[in-house]
Amino acid sequence: RLLGRMCLDQWGGAYDVAQQDIERAAAYGLTHSVFVKHVWQRWGYDYRLPEIYPPRNGLEPLKQLADACRDNGILFAPHDNYIDFYPDAAGFSYDHIIFNRDGTPQRAWLNKGRQAQSYRWLPHAFMPWLEENMKLMKAGFTPTSLFIDVFSAIRPIDYYDRAGTFHMNTRTMDEWARAFDVSRDILGRGAPMLSEAGHDGLVGSLDGGQADHNSAAN
Repeated sequence: RLLGRMCLDQWGGAYDVAQQDIERAAAYGLTHSVFVKHVWQRWGYDYRLPEIYPPRNGLEPLKQLADACRDNGILFAPHDNYIDFYPDAAGFSYDHIIFNRDGTPQRAWLNKGRQAQSYRWLPHAFMPWLEENMKLMKAGFTPTSLFIDVFSAIRPIDYYDRAGTFHMNTRTMDEWARAFDVSRDILGRGAPMLSEAGHDGLVGSLDGGQADHNSAAN
């Protein structure tokens, strides 16, 4: 579905500047592209996830950016994340977190700049948050694509829940694949699903991986 398209990737930056860049790119003929917008979430880069809405710095400027992409035939893919759950986010509970074999909660990303330690979502626990976020995004600025962090950049893992129940990596693959399928269904119009370049365990649910994210290939 994304064959022959160019990926335009932006971390941070003002929405209006990005909009001008999109219009400039379209003028050069890059109209069969996908624009991946990172660092738009409510609390900024990797902080208090999964609380991503409303957009940082205002809904209307982000909507104008999304509209500029749509008007120029460029897919608009906001960055999202269902691997890291931060303890200060609404609804956090260790009931939703992977546990290690020794009974300790499994740490995920450490945001050093904010001194914020996240914990790794149970693959079978994040779906209610994902569904709510997809509906908010669709109503607010109607993405035409989506980037979900990490899922194709690490191996599907065996895991334990808080009760000590063991789950095989096949369940991880199924739940991560369902994340893309449900997101596509809610966003509609066959919205292409993207992640980091990596393994092929999500074939059939994941449409593309970014070549600048190659951790799984190393």
